[in-house]
Amino acid sequence: MSNAKLTKNKTYICLLCTTVLLFIILIADYFYIRTTQTMADLKKISVPIIMYHSVSRDENMWCDYVISPITLEKDIVYLKQKGYTPIFVQELIDYVHIDTPLPKKPVILTFDDGFSDNLEYVLPLLEKYDFKATVSVVGSFTEISDNSGLNPYLSSEEIVNLYESCRVEIANHTYDMHSTGGVRKGCSIINGETFEQYRNALLSDLNKTQRYLSENCRIVPTVFSYPYGFVCEPSMRIVKSDGFKASLGVEEKLNIITKDPECLYNLNRFNRPEYVSTEDFFKKVLKD
Repeated sequence: MSNAKLTKNKTYICLLCTTVLLFIILIADYFYIRTTQTMADLKKISVPIIMYHSVSRDENMWCDYVISPITLEKDIVYLKQKGYTPIFVQELIDYVHIDTPLPKKPVILTFDDGFSDNLEYVLPLLEKYDFKATVSVVGSFTEISDNSGLNPYLSSEEIVNLYESCRVEIANHTYDMHSTGGVRKGCSIINGETFEQYRNALLSDLNKTQRYLSENCRIVPTVFSYPYGFVCEPSMRIVKSDGFKASLGVEEKLNIITKDPECLYNLNRFNRPEYVSTEDFFKKVLKD
């Protein structure tokens, strides 16, 4: 065989091998991307969070933020029948940060403001149906209750009773920023306030509740709940910097939980009013 023909055959073989190799690489990339996308989709979990406040047998109290024990029990039974498993916010944190598995259909029940009726009415229902919940307490409300015993909010002893039941996790709901009557709305920034001034004010408030709960209840919350849902970008930065791993807002839509820690902040919640049937309420909350 002549040198020219041999060279031509070698060139042909090289081109063929290169083409085959490129084809293999393209196929491998295609399936890698598809597999990666599939795995990413599998790690996306839809989590509804329900926001309750007070529970009362007094029908004169029932409103958008006070429900009856019967309504709460119907909600819990409905969720149980639909196959939902209650989890703590801490379990979301563990899923995102250390890949702890979550149940197939997780749901979170939250109770804001730390009303003493959470111990009287909520805990027995949690125990009856093997459920759990997140209770957000306001530090100053608890301290007043500790000192007077006349406050309608949980005392330190009652918070400990809830926590030690293993049915309740405790969240920080500020110390003295649960108000809309002053210049500051909730824990939002005031017009004209510098970031440093705001940072000092918010950290002072948050840490006062952290210290109070630590000293009186031996609890250090990892979850923060925004009063009235007043969220601003500086507050989100400060809450993260203060060591909170998740925060609760009030926008009414489902949460899509991924492996990105950012998804844990300003979590969405559906407020539960009294005068809506359980079936109608959960039509807008659940995908079922």
